[in-house]
Amino acid sequence: MRRGQATTELVLMLPVILGLLFTVVELALWLGGTHYTTYAAFAGARAQQVGRDPMDATDALLDGRLTHSATTTGSGSSVKVEMPWAFDLPFVVSGDQTYEVNVTAGPDEERYEGRSGMKSILWADNNCRGGC
Repeated sequence: MRRGQATTELVLMLPVILGLLFTVVELALWLGGTHYTTYAAFAGARAQQVGRDPMDATDALLDGRLTHSATTTGSGSSVKVEMPWAFDLPFVVSGDQTYEVNVTAGPDEERYEGRSGMKSILWADNNCRGGC
């Protein structure tokens, strides 16, 4: 009388389980791409701040399969990186999920690292107290 009940339940739940699995994988890919895009924008703004080409810095970081279609534009002291994305899930219409980040370079490093006080020593990003 109860033969095949587990098989029937598996067949009914399999689309839901696979849908959740594919959604988690797609979301993980998108989050990874946004991480690389954000870091590339920061690196481009930093390169622009020290007089280098921001496009070279972002292109070096955005050469993976997820981010190879990202575009970089630089104007003034800011760098904008845009990563086009559309979720590719069956039976789901998500539309355009393009990720865009705009980073503006702050003051020159010498201005805040040369200050006296503990805070500037603690938060300096290229502090060579321990030897470089």
